[in-house]
Order: sequence, then C-alpha cells, then structure tokens
Amino acid sequence: MKNVTKGALAAGTAAVLLMGGAGTLAFWTAEDDVNGGAIAAGELKLTAVGCDAGWVYAPGNAGAGGAVTTIVPGDAISKSCTFTVLAKGDHLSATPTTPTTLTYQQTAGDVNPAPTLSLTVGAAYTINSAPVTTITPADNGQTLTAAITVTFPYGDATTVNLNDTQNLVATLDDLTVTLTQDDPNA
Repeated sequence: MKNVTKGALAAGTAAVLLMGGAGTLAFWTAEDDVNGGAIAAGELKLTAVGCDAGWVYAPGNAGAGGAVTTIVPGDAISKSCTFTVLAKGDHLSATPTTPTTLTYQQTAGDVNPAPTLSLTVGAAYTINSAPVTTITPADNGQTLTAAITVTFPYGDATTVNLNDTQNLVATLDDLTVTLTQDDPNA
C-alpha cells in the first residue's frame, strides 16, 4: 500500500472517530404502547356516631363512673365516643390517635383565666369490645369506640396547674380522634 493511501486512510479514520464523539450513534430501537388500564384508590374515613352526654370519673378514681361536677388536681375523667370506620385498600392499615394534651378556650365569660392549666389525654380503642391498635379493611363498616380519659395532674408548684386553676369554669378544646395511615412498606 502506498504511503499516500495509508495517510488518506488514517485521516479518514481519525475524522470518523472525531465525529463519533460529537455526532450520533445509529442503532435500532422499537417501541409499543402498553394499556395503562384502570385503577381505584382506597379510602379511610371516620364518621362520628356520638359521645356520652357528659364526663364521668374514670376507673381507678374516687367516685369512678359517677358524673363529674367539679374536678380537682389528681382527678381523671372519661367519656366514650363511637365512630363508623370506612377502611378500603389492599394494604391499608391505620393507627387511631387523640392529642396527648388538652387546653381550654378562654372565653369572655371566664372570670378566672388559668394560664397554667395543663390536662393530659389518653384513649383506648375497641371494636366489638376487643382492643384495637390498628385499623384494617377487615374493620370496614365496624363501630370504633374511643374511651377517652382526661387527667388533671397535680401541679408542679411553679408552672403547671397552680392556684389559678381554682374556681375555673371554661370550655375544653374539642378532642379529635384521628386515623393515620401507616406506611405499608415500613
């Protein structure tokens, strides 16, 4: 092979290599569509049925089960509320909760506002008298009962439940029972 031919071949190869880095590479491809189809999302809902008319002293307290007239630090009071559960979804699970603390709404009629008032909240949940900690689609249409307990703890002598909580007449905040979906992949 002549040197001129070798040189031309080398120059052509170099040009192709340089263009290959900046140009496009040709190869075959094929594609087709896949029908997405229909899907349906589940649902999670609580519908209030009702609550006991008033508060009663909680089990373990003096006067347990009796109607509450005036509470004092150390008392725990309770009431039961019922809800209809709507729970649909292949891998649905949800945890029922209530807030852990409760405050009161100071109104214009409050003669003795109590900025140190601090109440704690707890709840136990049942379906058909059986304790539950998780709601699943098996509970769909069932009645969830929340036995809510509010405790008026003893004061700490400096910031919580001090003498300003005496002779208080006020309205407590609404208690919210919540179903929170659990992560199905956790």
